[in-house]
Amino acid sequence: MSTTFRTVPLVLGRRSLTSASSMLVAAAFFACATLFLTVAAGTWMFFQIPPDPDPAAEGMDIMYKTLAALATALLVIPAATLASASATLSARRQDERLSTMSLLGARRSQITALAVAEPLMPALVGIILGVIGYLGLALPVSFIHFMGRPIGYGNMLMPAWLILVVVAFLVAVCAGSALIGLRKVAVSPLGVRTKSLERKFPLGRVIVAVAAVILLPIVYTLTQAGGLGVGIVLGAVIGFFALGLIVVDLLGGLLIRWFAHLSGNRAATPERLIAARLVSDEPKRFWRRVSGLAMAAFTAAVCGSGVALSQLGIDAAEDSQAGVSEAETHLFHDMFTGVLLVMGIAIVLIAVSAVINQVADIYDRADTFADLHAAGADPELLHRALVRAVMAPAIWVSLLAGGLGLLLVLPLAGAALVLKPVTFLTILLTVVVGIGIIRGGLQLTKPILHSVATAGRARD
Repeated sequence: MSTTFRTVPLVLGRRSLTSASSMLVAAAFFACATLFLTVAAGTWMFFQIPPDPDPAAEGMDIMYKTLAALATALLVIPAATLASASATLSARRQDERLSTMSLLGARRSQITALAVAEPLMPALVGIILGVIGYLGLALPVSFIHFMGRPIGYGNMLMPAWLILVVVAFLVAVCAGSALIGLRKVAVSPLGVRTKSLERKFPLGRVIVAVAAVILLPIVYTLTQAGGLGVGIVLGAVIGFFALGLIVVDLLGGLLIRWFAHLSGNRAATPERLIAARLVSDEPKRFWRRVSGLAMAAFTAAVCGSGVALSQLGIDAAEDSQAGVSEAETHLFHDMFTGVLLVMGIAIVLIAVSAVINQVADIYDRADTFADLHAAGADPELLHRALVRAVMAPAIWVSLLAGGLGLLLVLPLAGAALVLKPVTFLTILLTVVVGIGIIRGGLQLTKPILHSVATAGRARD
């Protein structure tokens, strides 16, 4: 173990922080840490507000805490998924360095330590910058009104121990994801050099997906139980939607695998065939590229119902004969504000996830694109194939996630809210904006694809 700790610093150098992949990891964790801490600070604020002595306001206090916790649950999982994907992709791109160490007789523990340390260094830089970003972002957020008054900068500052908990969680996500990425590559000279990946049906993912689907009605039953405490019921509601996000994550990868199989059988043009083979080679990789949109579509289904409810409440508040109190009026306005914040953060996550994962994927598949270019595929053809490989699954998974979100929110919110046009409009706008962001990200990465493909021929 001591030899391992002495060897890793000798192998790591300036490249560990200045390479393209390291910059991507740092950018991903910066975005995740900034948004993660900002959302957590907002939730912390609502849980630290002193309770109103008026018994009639007790329900309002519980409602604010529930909505804040729900918003956190809807955004934490997508943010953690982005961080995990970035660390996994970084670990998988170290094949040459790992194989060199293995050929020189390095132990498996040394190779594993390097595989974890490589993405962990830029991730730590990104997380530290993310803490600074959170402190800066908290200033404009503090001017947003909740409960009829601005939040205030002091209320957005979490205690140091809670910030450290979030930092430790993100570090654990990075280290765990790096180990997962390494686990899928055979740690041997030839195995690492050739990227010997496991090729087997994801039986474990199927089993977990089925178990999660079975758990959904059980958790929903807890949300309707009247004899349980308020905290348990509210926790069940939050867990219900968090479990829904997990189901989306599990089913999304399986759907893309099935989509690639169908596309490969029907491919009639070179770009369709290349797109199908790229996806079928590693469906999970392409799921990471569109998972941000899927999570946002699911979130939009929940938030769309919230918009419909807030509209009904605001309309009732404007009616002098409806008897809506001032606190209830603030609640409905705050729900609308909260929905805008959640969807805004979700769209930012889509943008960051799209650009980072697309650039990382191109660098990770540099040899594949170079070989295709050497075989006669021009960069324009490769770009069209890549666009098709990403955009077609993006549409399907967004429909799956949005439909599942509507299905889950239906028994809780009721058909009167779920079937309102504003609910479907929220989902549609989110999907359209998300698809536009992903398409724009692909266009931005076109020069990178061109340089990677032509670099292989230049070396030859």
